[in-house]
Amino acid sequence: MFALPVGGLPKFILLSAVFSVFNTAQCILSPLGLTRRIYSRQPEQVTQLTSHVFAAWTALSAVLRYQCAYNMSNAMVYDITFWSYVIACTHFVSETVIYKSVKFPGPVISTFVVALTSIIWMMKDRDLYVH
Repeated sequence: MFALPVGGLPKFILLSAVFSVFNTAQCILSPLGLTRRIYSRQPEQVTQLTSHVFAAWTALSAVLRYQCAYNMSNAMVYDITFWSYVIACTHFVSETVIYKSVKFPGPVISTFVVALTSIIWMMKDRDLYVH
Protein backbone atom coordinates (compact mmCIF):
# COMPACT_ATOMS: atom_id res chain seq x y z
CA MET A 1 0.00 0.00 0.00
CA PHE A 2 1.21 3.48 -0.79
CA ALA A 3 1.87 5.86 2.06
CA LEU A 4 0.73 9.43 1.93
CA PRO A 5 3.39 12.09 2.35
CA VAL A 6 3.48 13.68 5.80
CA GLY A 7 1.23 16.59 6.64
CA GLY A 8 -2.41 17.44 6.48
CA LEU A 9 -2.54 18.66 2.88
CA PRO A 10 -2.13 15.23 1.24
CA LYS A 11 -4.88 13.85 3.48
CA PHE A 12 -7.17 16.77 2.65
CA ILE A 13 -6.57 16.33 -1.09
CA LEU A 14 -7.20 12.58 -0.82
CA LEU A 15 -10.45 13.23 1.05
CA SER A 16 -11.41 15.67 -1.70
CA ALA A 17 -10.73 12.91 -4.25
CA VAL A 18 -12.99 10.51 -2.36
CA PHE A 19 -15.82 13.05 -2.28
CA SER A 20 -15.30 13.67 -6.01
CA VAL A 21 -15.84 9.96 -6.68
CA PHE A 22 -19.13 10.06 -4.77
CA ASN A 23 -20.20 13.19 -6.66
CA THR A 24 -19.32 11.53 -9.96
CA ALA A 25 -21.46 8.53 -9.10
CA GLN A 26 -24.33 10.77 -8.05
CA CYS A 27 -24.18 12.69 -11.35
CA ILE A 28 -24.35 9.42 -13.29
CA LEU A 29 -26.88 7.50 -11.18
CA SER A 30 -29.21 10.40 -10.38
CA PRO A 31 -28.29 13.04 -12.93
CA LEU A 32 -30.99 15.54 -12.08
CA GLY A 33 -30.94 15.20 -8.28
CA LEU A 34 -28.12 17.08 -6.58
CA THR A 35 -27.05 18.88 -9.74
CA ARG A 36 -30.41 20.68 -9.94
CA ARG A 37 -30.09 21.56 -6.26
CA ILE A 38 -26.69 23.13 -6.90
CA TYR A 39 -27.91 25.13 -9.91
CA SER A 40 -31.17 25.90 -8.12
CA ARG A 41 -31.77 29.31 -9.67
CA GLN A 42 -31.90 27.81 -13.17
CA PRO A 43 -32.70 24.11 -12.64
CA GLU A 44 -34.41 23.85 -16.03
CA GLN A 45 -30.99 24.23 -17.65
CA VAL A 46 -29.71 21.10 -15.90
CA THR A 47 -30.22 18.11 -18.17
CA GLN A 48 -29.00 14.54 -18.01
CA LEU A 49 -26.35 15.52 -20.55
CA THR A 50 -25.03 18.46 -18.51
CA SER A 51 -24.98 16.28 -15.41
CA HIS A 52 -23.02 13.59 -17.26
CA VAL A 53 -20.50 16.20 -18.47
CA PHE A 54 -20.22 17.41 -14.89
CA ALA A 55 -19.61 13.77 -13.86
CA ALA A 56 -16.76 13.48 -16.39
CA TRP A 57 -15.12 16.67 -15.12
CA THR A 58 -15.51 15.52 -11.53
CA ALA A 59 -14.07 12.08 -12.33
CA LEU A 60 -11.03 13.75 -13.92
CA SER A 61 -10.68 15.93 -10.83
CA ALA A 62 -10.84 12.84 -8.60
CA VAL A 63 -8.01 11.18 -10.56
CA LEU A 64 -5.87 14.33 -10.39
CA ARG A 65 -6.48 14.72 -6.66
CA TYR A 66 -5.70 11.07 -5.93
CA GLN A 67 -2.46 11.27 -7.92
CA CYS A 68 -1.51 14.53 -6.22
CA ALA A 69 -2.17 13.20 -2.73
CA TYR A 70 0.35 10.39 -3.28
CA ASN A 71 2.78 12.37 -5.47
CA MET A 72 3.01 15.73 -3.76
CA SER A 73 6.64 16.22 -4.85
CA ASN A 74 5.76 15.98 -8.55
CA ALA A 75 5.57 19.63 -9.63
CA MET A 76 3.45 18.93 -12.70
CA VAL A 77 0.84 16.88 -10.84
CA TYR A 78 0.82 19.37 -7.96
CA ASP A 79 0.35 22.36 -10.27
CA ILE A 80 -2.31 20.74 -12.46
CA THR A 81 -4.25 19.75 -9.36
CA PHE A 82 -3.92 23.28 -7.99
CA TRP A 83 -5.29 24.72 -11.24
CA SER A 84 -8.17 22.24 -11.21
CA TYR A 85 -9.28 23.78 -7.91
CA VAL A 86 -8.90 27.28 -9.40
CA ILE A 87 -11.03 26.28 -12.39
CA ALA A 88 -13.70 24.73 -10.17
CA CYS A 89 -13.77 27.78 -7.93
CA THR A 90 -13.92 30.14 -10.91
CA HIS A 91 -16.76 28.13 -12.41
CA PHE A 92 -18.88 28.31 -9.29
CA VAL A 93 -18.09 31.98 -8.64
CA SER A 94 -19.14 32.84 -12.20
CA GLU A 95 -22.30 30.74 -11.89
CA THR A 96 -23.11 32.54 -8.64
CA VAL A 97 -22.17 36.12 -9.53
CA ILE A 98 -22.40 36.42 -13.32
CA TYR A 99 -24.86 33.78 -14.56
CA LYS A 100 -26.86 33.63 -11.32
CA SER A 101 -27.65 29.93 -11.67
CA VAL A 102 -26.32 29.09 -8.19
CA LYS A 103 -27.83 30.32 -4.96
CA PHE A 104 -25.30 31.32 -2.33
CA PRO A 105 -25.26 30.16 0.37
CA GLY A 106 -26.66 26.80 -0.58
CA PRO A 107 -25.42 23.32 -1.52
CA VAL A 108 -22.49 24.88 -3.38
CA ILE A 109 -20.95 26.17 -0.13
CA SER A 110 -19.02 22.93 0.39
CA THR A 111 -17.47 23.29 -3.07
CA PHE A 112 -16.35 26.83 -2.27
CA VAL A 113 -14.89 25.75 1.07
CA VAL A 114 -12.95 22.83 -0.42
CA ALA A 115 -11.73 24.81 -3.45
CA LEU A 116 -10.67 27.90 -1.51
CA THR A 117 -9.07 25.87 1.28
CA SER A 118 -7.16 23.81 -1.29
CA ILE A 119 -6.02 26.85 -3.28
CA ILE A 120 -4.73 28.68 -0.21
CA TRP A 121 -3.18 25.59 1.39
CA MET A 122 -1.51 24.46 -1.83
CA MET A 123 -0.04 27.94 -2.43
CA LYS A 124 1.19 28.14 1.16
CA ASP A 125 2.78 24.67 1.29
CA ARG A 126 4.04 24.22 -2.29
CA ASP A 127 7.71 24.61 -1.28
CA LEU A 128 7.29 21.97 1.44
CA TYR A 129 6.29 19.33 -1.10
CA VAL A 130 7.71 20.33 -4.49
CA HIS A 131 11.50 20.38 -4.62
